Amino acid sequence: MGDELCLNCGEMVAADSDRCQNCGTPVSRSRPTTSRASGLHPLSPLVFAVAAGAIGAATTLAVNLALGIPLGLLGGGIGVWMLERGRRLR
Repeated sequence: MGDELCLNCGEMVAADSDRCQNCGTPVSRSRPTTSRASGLHPLSPLVFAVAAGAIGAATTLAVNLALGIPLGLLGGGIGVWMLERGRRLR
């Protein structure tokens, strides 16, 4: 991490200092954050396919194909949402 510019007075602040030597303003150092829940889970496509297939097939057999396809896609989306929601709540 290198020197940074003081937001108060515009002077350079050394990397090892927490305050500006010129005006005394505290310098906030931005630290990279690592989030466990960044991006989609690697199994999301599989969950989508299984949930969409199961719900779509059940709806098609119970009602008809015109309702089975949209409900299957909705079910796949809900399956991925549940997977991601459970992962983010941990």
